[in-house]
Amino acid sequence: MSAEAATSDAAPQDPHVGEVIEFFGLQSTAEELRWLLPVTYDVAGATGTLHGGCALAAAVAALESVTGRPMAAASAQYLARLPVGGCAAVALDIGASGNRMTQASAEITDAVDGRVILRALVSLGGRQLGIDQTWTTAPDVPPPDSCEPRGPTSIEGRSFTDHADIRLAGQQPGERHVRYWARLNSTLASTGPGLTALADLLPSGMRVSLDAGFRGSSLDNTVRISGEAESEWVLLDIESDAVHNAIGNGIVRIYSSDGGLLATGTQSFAITRITGPLGSPQQ
Repeated sequence: MSAEAATSDAAPQDPHVGEVIEFFGLQSTAEELRWLLPVTYDVAGATGTLHGGCALAAAVAALESVTGRPMAAASAQYLARLPVGGCAAVALDIGASGNRMTQASAEITDAVDGRVILRALVSLGGRQLGIDQTWTTAPDVPPPDSCEPRGPTSIEGRSFTDHADIRLAGQQPGERHVRYWARLNSTLASTGPGLTALADLLPSGMRVSLDAGFRGSSLDNTVRISGEAESEWVLLDIESDAVHNAIGNGIVRIYSSDGGLLATGTQSFAITRITGPLGSPQQ
C-alpha cells in the first residue's frame, strides 16, 4: 500500500494556518523548529504581559504549520510572565510522528534571557472514519447582534480580549455558568489556535461567578478539539467548578454559531488578590 493510500483518511490541515500565524504575529526563522513571537498588545493580557492562551495558540499554530496536521489537543503549564515589548522564542520538538498522528512539544522562553514562560504538549492529526458525533448541545442564548459588548478588561483598553469582539450572552454575578459570544478576524475564532486562545477566557467567567475582580496567574490549561466548522462567531459556555486555597478551576465548552461543539477546555489558576468590584479593569 502506498503512503498516500495509507493516509487517505487523515485529518486535513486547517486551510487558515497562514492567516492564524499572521494574526498572532508569529515569525519564522532560518530554523524550521524555532519561531519568534513579539509581545504586542494584540497578544497581551489585561496586565500587559503575554496572554497565556495566545502563547499556547502560537505554539499550536507553529506546530500545525510545520507538521501539516490540525491540532487535536494541547496542554500547557505556565511558569512566568513576559511584558509587552519583549519577544518570546518558540522552540518546537516533534516527539513522534505516525501515519495520522503527531505527538509534539513546545517550549516558549524569553528570547533575551532564556527564562521559560510556557511548556506545552500538543497532539496533531487524526483520521476520518465516518463515526464523528456530539452528545452535548449548545445553550439557548440570544444571537450576537442582540448581546452587549463586554467592556474593557485592562486600564489601557489594549489587550487580546479587548482587541477581540466579545459579547455578553448570559451572565449573572454569583451564578456558575457564564456565556460569551466571541469573534476574531474572519472565521479565525473557529480554528484550533483561535479556540485555544479564546478558551483562556475561563478566568474571566469565574470573576462573574465569584462576583469579584481578581488578579491571578494561570497554572495549567488544556484544550481539546471536538468538531470542525467555519464560524465567524463562537459561543463560550464557561462553567466554574470551585475555588480552593485561592486556586480556581473550571470547564469551558465552545460552540459554533449553528450550535456544533468545537472544543472543550479545562483550566486552573492561582488567585493572588481581589482587586475590587466585578467589572473594574484588572490592575
